[in-house]
Amino acid sequence: MSDLKFNDLPKILKWIKEPSHSEHLFIIEQTLKSVKADQFKVGTKVTFGRANGQKRMGIIEKFGRVKAVVNCNGAKWRVPFDLMSVVTE
Repeated sequence: MSDLKFNDLPKILKWIKEPSHSEHLFIIEQTLKSVKADQFKVGTKVTFGRANGQKRMGIIEKFGRVKAVVNCNGAKWRVPFDLMSVVTE
């Protein structure tokens, strides 16, 4: 994969579809999840919900390895990091 350029999407997709690279894809997926989790802190205002569902807004109160506890007007939700996004106002 060292011969890839930034905008070389066809080569990247070919590499991803190669069955022998499945173990590398797991590592990449876990790295992306940890980077996403790093942008959240206690007290951060976030929105969460499914892509086609209702969106809620709340403030992060506590962390776990995979999920955070978000206070949404008194109700507490355990939300996975990949379903949250930071509110920028």
